[in-house]
Amino acid sequence: MAKRGGDGRTPELSTRAVIIGVLCAVALAVGSWAIDTYGGRGILPAWSELYEFFGIDSDSYVSQTPQEGQAVVTFWDVGQGDSVLIASGGSYCLIDAGTQQSADTLVDDLWATGVQKLDLVVMTHPHADHIGGMEDVLENFEVGTLLLPDLSVADTESGLLARVLQAAQDTGTPCVQAEQGWQQIIGEGTLTVLYAGLIPEDREDENLNDISLCVRYELGKFSFLCTGDAEADAEEELVLTAAFDLPSTVFKAGHHGSNTSNTQTLLSVVNPQLAVVSCGLNNDYGHPHQEVLDRFAQNGVEVWRTDEQGTIAVTGNADGSWQVTASSGAETEEPLAPAA
Repeated sequence: MAKRGGDGRTPELSTRAVIIGVLCAVALAVGSWAIDTYGGRGILPAWSELYEFFGIDSDSYVSQTPQEGQAVVTFWDVGQGDSVLIASGGSYCLIDAGTQQSADTLVDDLWATGVQKLDLVVMTHPHADHIGGMEDVLENFEVGTLLLPDLSVADTESGLLARVLQAAQDTGTPCVQAEQGWQQIIGEGTLTVLYAGLIPEDREDENLNDISLCVRYELGKFSFLCTGDAEADAEEELVLTAAFDLPSTVFKAGHHGSNTSNTQTLLSVVNPQLAVVSCGLNNDYGHPHQEVLDRFAQNGVEVWRTDEQGTIAVTGNADGSWQVTASSGAETEEPLAPAA
């Protein structure tokens, strides 16, 4: 008896199945690309909205939707660099923009979060690990204000900084040089410049860490302090000029947790409950340095790290309580009670 495979039907069905499979794969790839690129804009949903709609618990998704009386401070995993997003009441402030290598991912993450406009972008200082993605951010988002440190000691005519400043000019983004006491409302809270940087006496000093802007965000009894890469001398000046304004719930560890920063003098005044270290996995600098981690422990400060836990989001409540989630899946079990 002849075999049925000889009548030509099976090859025809197999070809049709292959074609359908290829078309489905292409459709999925195009759909994924569209959501990655344009999700959260217009009618196209962001990944976060899809996860919520289908009830999917994704380890890689960190909620960025603060409720009334809340702010979410997100420390993006940008490798050996810094980028922090403050979200509250539909307003957004981005502090630094990571490395050039992380620029595309940062832009995608901001879109996925639902950001369409950044009310404020803060450049703490013009090192590449802090402004690497800033040109891309300016080109992809409407930015209300670009807040700058004193750039008189920096090269503004060439390189990455020049491109960022040119992008601001091309996009019509207003630029403001920060001064101590400068403020902007972000949602239900207020961001304040506590210190506008220590300009080196040697104006050709290539170490620009000490010109870092030191800014603090406050919503009710919850607060967050960012000192960029300010080192010990600048931290000392910060304490001298703004001691009464420094106590904060959350502290972004200075200079990626380096022992050039995070002095006991500063920590004693800030008295944070939580410190977040933004650094790259197995980075060449050894950040965070063990003596800094020991100092945090001695001061009773809980430490989270982007190199170990990925992107980290701290949800702060106006009553001073807070909780943490991370893209690694780590989280605080219960919202912590406000400090006494």
